[in-house]
Amino acid sequence: MVPENGPLVAIPAQLPDQDSADDRPCFTLDGRTMYFGSRRFSKDPWRVSDPNPRWKWDSDLWSRILTDSGWSAPINLGPPINNSAGQLNPTISPRGDELYYVTGGGAILWKAHLVDGKFQQPQPVPGMLNNIYMNKQFAGNHFNDSLRMVIAQEMAPDSDLRVRAPDAWDLHYREHLVQHLKTQMAADFFQGLIRCESSISPDGKAAIISENFGKSGAYGMAGRGGEDLWLVIISPNGSWDTVKFLDSNVNSEYDETYPFLAADGVTLYFTSTRPCPTCPPGISGAQDLYRTQFNGAHWSDPVPLGTPFNSPADDYGFSIGPDGKTAYFVSNRDGKSRLYQVNLRPEDSAIAPKPVVILQGEVTDAKTHKPLAAEIFVDDLTAKKTDFSVYSDSLSGSYTLAAERGHRFGIQAIAAGHLPRSERFEVPAGQPFDRTKLDLELEPVALGASMEFKNAYFDFGKSELLPESKLELDRVVIFLMKSTNTTLEIAGHTDDVGTIAANQKLSEDRANAVREYLVSRGVAATRLKAVGYGKSKPLVKGNTEAARAQNRRVEMTITSESD
Repeated sequence: MVPENGPLVAIPAQLPDQDSADDRPCFTLDGRTMYFGSRRFSKDPWRVSDPNPRWKWDSDLWSRILTDSGWSAPINLGPPINNSAGQLNPTISPRGDELYYVTGGGAILWKAHLVDGKFQQPQPVPGMLNNIYMNKQFAGNHFNDSLRMVIAQEMAPDSDLRVRAPDAWDLHYREHLVQHLKTQMAADFFQGLIRCESSISPDGKAAIISENFGKSGAYGMAGRGGEDLWLVIISPNGSWDTVKFLDSNVNSEYDETYPFLAADGVTLYFTSTRPCPTCPPGISGAQDLYRTQFNGAHWSDPVPLGTPFNSPADDYGFSIGPDGKTAYFVSNRDGKSRLYQVNLRPEDSAIAPKPVVILQGEVTDAKTHKPLAAEIFVDDLTAKKTDFSVYSDSLSGSYTLAAERGHRFGIQAIAAGHLPRSERFEVPAGQPFDRTKLDLELEPVALGASMEFKNAYFDFGKSELLPESKLELDRVVIFLMKSTNTTLEIAGHTDDVGTIAANQKLSEDRANAVREYLVSRGVAATRLKAVGYGKSKPLVKGNTEAARAQNRRVEMTITSESD
């Protein structure tokens, strides 16, 4: 236990078989499943001894499941993920349904989809990133062949030596090869073909990877040093495209590796070999752990984590679950590379990411109850801006997102052939980490189908739309522009407070306010009819504030549909 107000302490992670070279874990966004690479022993038939004398076994991918009693024992993922080639550097999509990793058998990034609890046959990840790896491998092989041709020409005058003294000829050949490999060009080409330690953003639309793509102007892609951090855009179809240099504020002329983007989407941890001039003696080593945060435009100056994370030894591979409580990292401070953990406290905010709440559920068709592929927009109503969006899985309809505490949020699910569906929720600051389930049923576009503008806001007793309402309404405009032959009724409803006449007028005015905004954004006025129903059609009975809040609403109903 950490004494109250005492220093943080790094302890060996609570994993059996600690002499197994466990690597940095990654987490599903809900924090319930952990994946990591490990060379720990198992009797599985695909395991092979590792030729490197440092290790006993090749690397496999493992998982642990969080239960009410804590983390389970490590579980070998088995085939089709693991095989005799060795599997490395796993990362998991926020929903937990796509596992990405590399193998020791070639320069390629793989992914495997999780269906009904079982990983399907892995496939190469489509897109620019794997194309770069394959091109780099081809160039490396071609350069290797070219070197050997040059050496053959250099040794041509001594060709008879190969017959007279093959051992001497082989020794001379190796001497020539070593001299060529010492050149800078050879060093650039024969760096490891693939590293791809990666971390996927909480919205699933980007990844940050570490890779040596060459220094700017020297056979490379404008990197700064050896290993750099790069941003990769993930397209809706799953391609890893548009590889960009992350930020010169984060990358240096030294190696930057093991990126880990926290559940808040803005706090990035990474490993660097850069010197630390501000670190006290005995705190910095060959590899240290750093933290930076994104402010919407740039990453902040990286700050070393300090003790107990950094030491005179190699410390690397930081990660932390979405609850922000337990941090993990790898260190050889005791001689062997082992996984350590540090239990953070509320006062350790300078180390932890921003606190979040996890929202997850399924998106389905309201009539057939079948899963839908939808884009779910998250609007930060406190900041009056669209924060991000996530996609639901087309097979299960599941989605997962993380929202920053202390803010009001509106969400809106958009799926082809369906009316938009919106909800609102608030994430109080200072409460314990939790997970909230919210399923979203979307009405198919049809005569009589309706939806509520749950994030159209008005001041009490007034009809002027508040600015945050426009975030949701603008996406409804996009929907209406695509459904050009649909006509609708915009209906206003009030609670039971006040006179019938006052409520009737207020409901009409609010319906008209929504209609006028949609028209101002390009929707034909002839397609929209505004109607007020006052307090005549309550959703729920009762005079509690919760009941009245549900009854105050503006709805949209399809009155004709021929698209």
